[in-house]
Amino acid sequence: MKRVYSALMVLLVGLLTLGGTSCDTKELKSLTEMLKEEETAIANFITQEHITVKDYAPGQTTFDPEVYYKFSNGLYMQVLDRGGELPIADKTRVNVRFKGRLFNHEGDKGSFDNLSTPGYQDTEFIYIDKYSRGALHFILVKSAPGYSLNALMCEGLAFPMSLLGNGAKVRLIIPFSIGAEANYRTGHTMFCEEVHYEFTRQ
Repeated sequence: MKRVYSALMVLLVGLLTLGGTSCDTKELKSLTEMLKEEETAIANFITQEHITVKDYAPGQTTFDPEVYYKFSNGLYMQVLDRGGELPIADKTRVNVRFKGRLFNHEGDKGSFDNLSTPGYQDTEFIYIDKYSRGALHFILVKSAPGYSLNALMCEGLAFPMSLLGNGAKVRLIIPFSIGAEANYRTGHTMFCEEVHYEFTRQ
């Protein structure tokens, strides 16, 4: 009888422990909730920054420098300079320098800058044009040990090279769905105030 009583007590304590743990666990947001919050955050950002948005028309080759164009993948791009020579898929190596900040529906979540801040290793990628569970336009080139923004390299940063050329300059609003892996986990949107593209090998 004592053994049965002891076993029941152990089981009861175990259940209470599990129950307490589940109550303390923070509920994770669903992807639907994160997307809805991001949609609101981007809409608020566009209003606050007095941004004019137009939908990109497939095949379009001219861009109004005062307008952000929204693409089917969710990217917003303002073209400051179209650049020159176009990249060659699987061959052109591109150095990308950029500065801006991360934000969500709660506000700013940090900044980044390898464009005007010295001491960063180059962030380089090989331009590609493939489809693997979605369009993919880059293969990251590993840089030498040191500070870099390689962790922020993403489809949103590489996609402009499918339309623009060497020396291009743009501004971007990159939703987490085509952003860096960490941004996808946190639901952070990336605003790039300025992005410069320079070919290092063609």
